[in-house]
Amino acid sequence: MKKVSLLTASVALALTGCGGGSDGGSGTPTPGGVIITGFDGYFNQAVVFDDKNNNGVLDIGSDVIFGLTNDQGQIEISGDVSGALALQTLTPGGTVQTALVNHDSSKYAGKYTIDMDHPAQAMAHELVFRAPTSSDVISPITDLVAIEMAKGTEAVPVTEEEAVAIVSTALGGTEEAPIDPYSDFVSGADANAELHKTAQILTESKAANPATYVEKSDQFAKEADAIVDTLTPEELANNDLKPVIEDTGTGDTLIPEIISNQLLTVNSVIKNSAQQDLNDLNLQVGVPFTETFISLVDEEGNTLFNDNDLQSGSSVEVSLIPNTALENAGIKVSYRNNSLFVYSETLEVKLAGSFTIELQAFDTNSKGELSQTPTSTLLEVKIVASNELPDENSEKFIELQAQITNDWSFQVGTPISNMTLDITGLFTDPESDEIKFGTQPRLNKEFLSSGVTAEYSDDFSQVILSGTPTSTASNGKLSIDASDNVHADGEWTTVTFDLPVIEEGALPEPDLHPLEGKTWYMLEHGSSNGESEQNYASIWCDSIKFENGIVLGNVRSIANKTTCSAADTQTENATYDVIDGKLFATFEFVEDGQNLVETFQVEVFEDADDISSGAKTIIHRMKDATEDSAERYTYFSNKADIEKRINVTSEMGPDARYFAAYLPAEQDLTYNLGTIGLALNENSNPNDSNAMDAGLSFDVPNNDFTCATINEFFSGFYFTGEDIGRIKSEEFNGSAIECYTNEENGVSYASVDFDLPALTVNNVYSIIGKVKDSNGEYLEAVKFNIEWTGTGNNE
Repeated sequence: MKKVSLLTASVALALTGCGGGSDGGSGTPTPGGVIITGFDGYFNQAVVFDDKNNNGVLDIGSDVIFGLTNDQGQIEISGDVSGALALQTLTPGGTVQTALVNHDSSKYAGKYTIDMDHPAQAMAHELVFRAPTSSDVISPITDLVAIEMAKGTEAVPVTEEEAVAIVSTALGGTEEAPIDPYSDFVSGADANAELHKTAQILTESKAANPATYVEKSDQFAKEADAIVDTLTPEELANNDLKPVIEDTGTGDTLIPEIISNQLLTVNSVIKNSAQQDLNDLNLQVGVPFTETFISLVDEEGNTLFNDNDLQSGSSVEVSLIPNTALENAGIKVSYRNNSLFVYSETLEVKLAGSFTIELQAFDTNSKGELSQTPTSTLLEVKIVASNELPDENSEKFIELQAQITNDWSFQVGTPISNMTLDITGLFTDPESDEIKFGTQPRLNKEFLSSGVTAEYSDDFSQVILSGTPTSTASNGKLSIDASDNVHADGEWTTVTFDLPVIEEGALPEPDLHPLEGKTWYMLEHGSSNGESEQNYASIWCDSIKFENGIVLGNVRSIANKTTCSAADTQTENATYDVIDGKLFATFEFVEDGQNLVETFQVEVFEDADDISSGAKTIIHRMKDATEDSAERYTYFSNKADIEKRINVTSEMGPDARYFAAYLPAEQDLTYNLGTIGLALNENSNPNDSNAMDAGLSFDVPNNDFTCATINEFFSGFYFTGEDIGRIKSEEFNGSAIECYTNEENGVSYASVDFDLPALTVNNVYSIIGKVKDSNGEYLEAVKFNIEWTGTGNNE
């Protein structure tokens, strides 16, 4: 990882355009566009995105989302992908689907993925599949290639060619007849029933083994290929047959249990018939409605849900998911004896709109075990309005527009006062229904970004503007949405007023942010030494200064391994803004020929005077990103204090090798002031074969601190240097951090050990403890430098 500092961090925004969504189609892409196809069967309404950090997770707010696939599994995108090409499947009400709705309800409300092998039902699993950026398809097979490439390291990368060869071999390919992981095996010239079935097995197995699938992906692939080899042509063609590989082992080797499974399916003919019956109800606001039964059984006795793994005489248990919005519209639904009972307790339909009826059931495998996730099918209930939306009162509109034009004026730096519109009578309803308004009046983006806000009075009789404009703006618009108590949310009559321009003015001098005007020093780990890229990471002292809207920093050099230098250079056109007390730093840079812009929030979490006088605990996070993008730092104002941490020598006594640090306590999100000590000496343990030994000691006075906490928060510990590269602390089997819980005076402390080769006298080495991405917001990485002088002190 070429990690340098906040000034030079580059997480590319990558794609400058996106396309498709449900409108994407097959055929010839637009100029500069590429059609991406996602499948196991074709995935309809799956999210395609740029997995920028290639972690196999859709990080809403930081990953670039291109849109949703169509019923052919396709979407058109344009530009370059900076991380991995990825696809996220969605389930109704699933974790990711809910998060996307909260992010942008207009795009994702009611959206869920359908595997077109089973077009009458929603997918049961929320999964991410990836592909290398060279691919124009995404499938469980390309996912294997992406996983293999991600297993590589900076020192030993796995190329795409190598990953393809590994996957081909795992799936039974040979040099003479390799498996093409980028083929569309579902249909067309490359249709391949065996690969199709392999992909189906991998999808189910990835969902069943979230903890081990990635680590053992090649073993799962081999096992899936072995299963496919046992199937008959009829079984290969049966899309309902989806065996599952469950990993029953705990080590690095897959210990498979193969569970035969006939997928729970939805009868599309019965579903379509039920949908037609619902359409035929012709529900209308104000028109009386009593009740009706809609059968979910056909003439042959087939039911809506079917599971061939059930024993004869058993039936699928179906549940109905309550829909409060539909009940508020005056319609209730219950599920009884393979029928839908649709009725109205008040005999009155109250609201218009489109509503869903969701029915769920759980798949049963051949062992009689129920799936952990339900299979859903959704029906639509449409209610039409029997009356008109409110009308605009044109005379009132002209009166209010004249008031705005003649009486209102805006100027930068001048607080808004007495800008109130009496909107009584602006709307009239043809049926005299009660008028309701939107959540708030709407200002256009230019005015909102200048600091102007609008809101209704408590009784919705007035619109009130407030704020202090911070920038000039023209073409201002103020929109007011009105509806009635009959129409559903989203059905509005809208009037829009023109606003005067915001003129030039003088802003008052702002209060300085706590980070402004000072030089701050921080420790960073990364492979860039300012002149070239090392094949290992080191610890560096970087500096940063926020002054007059400009972000300044040091120009890193080899000297920053042991000394801190001034923050006197603006790089990457770095600037910052303080918005509502929050500091946001923005960087412009060119990467792969593209002009990119990134914005970070630099958040002051708390003072850190216990570590160094005037120090502060800081959290860096990409603006609008998820928690996993955050990283914690200590900003030092005292240069001498931070330099002590990178000028440790091996012969120093313990007082000079132990440093204050905030360490996790037993209660979540609480910390104790503890110490981290480091030591380097020649090996004296006859059980260790290596020449040198280094260690880290984590100690909290009067509180236990154990290896369990080390393993919970840290992903790995590394000892690095120009003569040895990177050496990881790990157990003899290479599977974990080499950590020991010790006890002194009845209190536990943890020690992390490194077994090292002979070191070079007077060389400076780095000790790095990397925090897991999910914990980056809560704990700072361990960062020290130590010089081997030829003499060690392990007290």
